[in-house]
Amino acid sequence: MNMMTLTVEEVANILRLSPITVYRELVKRHIPGFKVGNQWRIREDILREWMREKSGWISRFDKLWMGFQKTGRKKQITEEIIQEEILKTRKGRQR
Repeated sequence: MNMMTLTVEEVANILRLSPITVYRELVKRHIPGFKVGNQWRIREDILREWMREKSGWISRFDKLWMGFQKTGRKKQITEEIIQEEILKTRKGRQR
């Protein structure tokens, strides 16, 4: 099994962010990573999976779910709303 780990600088280049932003996101656990001593490392395969999840319908579902958690049942999130978001995302990919 080839598990390549990336440095913060390499991840910053991939995501086109500054290394400081990557550090902040790692500390907040918004980007998956782990520390070796005092240095952060990010597994390449996990970063790719994370990017795939964040770029598609999963991120839209996450937004809906967070909205539901914040506003409780007032927002009335239903299966229909989730299906609509999935369809919007699929249509966006077909362009």
